[in-house]
Amino acid sequence: MKAIIEFNLPDDQEEYELCNKAQDMLLALHNIQQYLRGKVKYETHDEKKWEAYDEIYQQFYVILNEHDIKL
Repeated sequence: MKAIIEFNLPDDQEEYELCNKAQDMLLALHNIQQYLRGKVKYETHDEKKWEAYDEIYQQFYVILNEHDIKL
């Protein structure tokens, strides 16, 4: 099975670049997830910092789920 995506360049240049960078964007999201996970897991000596990181980490997953993005 194949999927072929065609673009009419230069008219569809923006869409082409978005599609072309999708894997890089996914890897960037994964890196952000890992960074936040590390902060939540190991940044336990300052409770206020931990709470802030945890809130951001939880909201990160809410946003991903709203857009049906699975890492």
